[in-house]
Amino acid sequence: MKNPVKLDEIISNRISIPAGHPRWRIAARIAHLGDGTLVFGALALAYWAGWQFRRPDVQAAVFDTLVALIITALVVFGIKYTLRRERPRDPAGFVTIKYDKYSFPSGHSARMSALGGALFFFNPLLGTILLALAALVAAARVVIGIHFLGDVLAGWLIGVLCAVAVSLWLPL
Repeated sequence: MKNPVKLDEIISNRISIPAGHPRWRIAARIAHLGDGTLVFGALALAYWAGWQFRRPDVQAAVFDTLVALIITALVVFGIKYTLRRERPRDPAGFVTIKYDKYSFPSGHSARMSALGGALFFFNPLLGTILLALAALVAAARVVIGIHFLGDVLAGWLIGVLCAVAVSLWLPL
């Protein structure tokens, strides 16, 4: 049996497409949907709406989600900077190398699945949609070649597990 890391690299290389490919731009846009500025901006807007329309349940959901995202980020960065797995391709111009140099696990996949997982406990339909979007973001990151398949699968799992842990710890 082959080394799992080598197998991950082989599968990921078969899935990825070159940067000049017409579909690369589409995949790159999808891959950016997990950017922190979008996720935290949307949460800030949701919290403001909950405050504006006197919906403490929305504010509580945003708070729980924020806690899940922070715990997820701590776990991801802890693993990332312990293992230091190099990315499949140089992501120059796509990610901020200074802060996100390493590949495993995928922070975008973790962030999006934590978002969907946490919100699932508040609104199952919204959570399911966001978890599906998280899978799409994860796939796009492999397609554009800045993550291996194992990176995004591990990130997705970490995000969901952190969201479930927070929902058990801080129930709405």
